[in-house]
Amino acid sequence: MMGVVLPVVLVVLTVLTGLVVTQMRRNAVDERLAANTRETIQLDSAVQTVLRWCEAAVTVAPQNIITVPLEAPTAPPAWDRNSANWADATSLNFTGSAAQLGFPPSTNANPSCVIEAATCELLPPISPTGQAATGCGGIDPRWRKFRITARVSTPAPDMGGNRQMFAQSEVRLFID
Repeated sequence: MMGVVLPVVLVVLTVLTGLVVTQMRRNAVDERLAANTRETIQLDSAVQTVLRWCEAAVTVAPQNIITVPLEAPTAPPAWDRNSANWADATSLNFTGSAAQLGFPPSTNANPSCVIEAATCELLPPISPTGQAATGCGGIDPRWRKFRITARVSTPAPDMGGNRQMFAQSEVRLFID
């Protein structure tokens, strides 16, 4: 009986060690999942803030806003992540606003918007009198539709590039 105690204790110790190691691995995975969720929520909140800024800019001065033309149906969308429309000349950028979006000051969040002039997508006749107008496809020229796409990107060293989050909305205005 004296020789049985040592093997039983060693088996119990091995089982307990295996359980502890498994739990530590599970905790590491849970920590990575939580960090990914936190970053996703932070990016979504930031891109929604940028989208609201762009909507406000369109609403305040719709005639003076930088827009890109609506693309042909077979072309990639104007807001495609590789599109040249994200350049400073054709987008609405908020340089230096990473801290306002909740990112550390050293982060280059690069918040910007591409605004498409999508008035021709409205269904005619849209006019105050109900009569066909002279605008795009019979649309009263005082009606405007804008498709706004906001983008926020942050460095992602684990991916070897950037993480990008996009949000999109439409604004329809009657300018009198």
